[in-house]
Amino acid sequence: MEHSCQAQLLSLGNSIHQHSLRIEDIGDYIPGSVMVQDLSSMTNTYMNQTGCDILKHSTEELALLGPAYFSTFFPAEEINILKSELQHFAMESDTGKIHSFFQRVRPDAQSEYKWYFTTSRLYPSDEFGEGLKMMHIAVPADTLSYAGRRLSNLVQDDALIRKNLHKFILLTLREKEVIRLIVEGKSSVEIANGLFLSIHTVNNHRKNIIHKLEVTSLSQLIKFAVAFGII
Repeated sequence: MEHSCQAQLLSLGNSIHQHSLRIEDIGDYIPGSVMVQDLSSMTNTYMNQTGCDILKHSTEELALLGPAYFSTFFPAEEINILKSELQHFAMESDTGKIHSFFQRVRPDAQSEYKWYFTTSRLYPSDEFGEGLKMMHIAVPADTLSYAGRRLSNLVQDDALIRKNLHKFILLTLREKEVIRLIVEGKSSVEIANGLFLSIHTVNNHRKNIIHKLEVTSLSQLIKFAVAFGII
């Protein structure tokens, strides 16, 4: 299953390197913590919501930590070894290569360390002359099987995500709720009762969803909902 996660990260990384995907757009759909680090300053420049929730810090707070990020969340006796490994990996400058390792992480000194399986690869710079960056995806070691399947689904759906991201952005929170309930097989009456809305309002939401997503069948709506993590 480790090889499955590595293969899927390699595929996702290729899409990012080809600029057909942006980590900022897709990061929250990837199972596990997703981060991008500027190696020249040893600073986090991006962390997805899962990572922020695990570390109990916002992406802005993590960026402000700078190099202290490492001593804050990782055991001191291990971080120097990991830094050396990653620096050596970065010096190879091979954008098609990945590096994987197990590491322990905790959000604060009062918590127990938890094992994660992390896969890393070089991340493309947005601007000429920008410092070298590295992307990491870390999943709890005890969920590797699930993460491998979810990453596989994500890779299969990435074309759908790229094609329909602008449509997803148009959806309101309420419309996403209605989509989830429709996919679960709820009728308009059940949706209205569950969300404390009128039938008229629910039907308007349905019309708006069909118009925004340009779907013509329930199967298309289900595929969209799965790809974007609505269900």
